[in-house]
This record gives sequence, C-alpha cells and structure tokens, in this order.
Amino acid sequence: MGIIVILLVGILVGWLASAIVGGGGGLIFDMVVGLVGALIAGFIFGGGASFLSAPISMMSVLWSVVGAIILLLLLRLFRGGFRGRL
Repeated sequence: MGIIVILLVGILVGWLASAIVGGGGGLIFDMVVGLVGALIAGFIFGGGASFLSAPISMMSVLWSVVGAIILLLLLRLFRGGFRGRL
C-alpha cells in the first residue's frame, strides 16, 4: 500500500477523532493522531485492526478512529483538559 494512501487515511482518521472528541490541532497533528491511533487499535483489538498492517477496510478505519479517540482522551487527561468538563 502506498505511503500516500496511508497518510491520507491517517489524516481522515485523526480528523474524525478530533471532530468527535473536540478540538483539533491542524493537519499534521490529525495525521499523527490517526497513525498512532491505528497503532493503538492494532495493539488493543488485534494485529489486523490497524490499517497500517492490513488492507484498508471500513472496520479497520473504524477501529483506528477508536484508537485515535483513546489517544486524544489520554492526551487531554495528561494535559489537564478535563477540568470543568466532567
């Protein structure tokens, strides 16, 4: 799979996760969040869940979005972003 497709899907996944959780950090931030989210999803949900190691499917993108949401929530937790929101 081409690196361009992986980066584009990473941007899409990161953007979706940022839209769901709230607050975005720009194109590069969304891409990194999407790619790391895919790795997190692959680790948590099994090796084939990440679009980095398997062909892109709707399920791999969905699990990658879940992984990116987990990453964003962890980042927000460690930066103290939950104060006053919960």
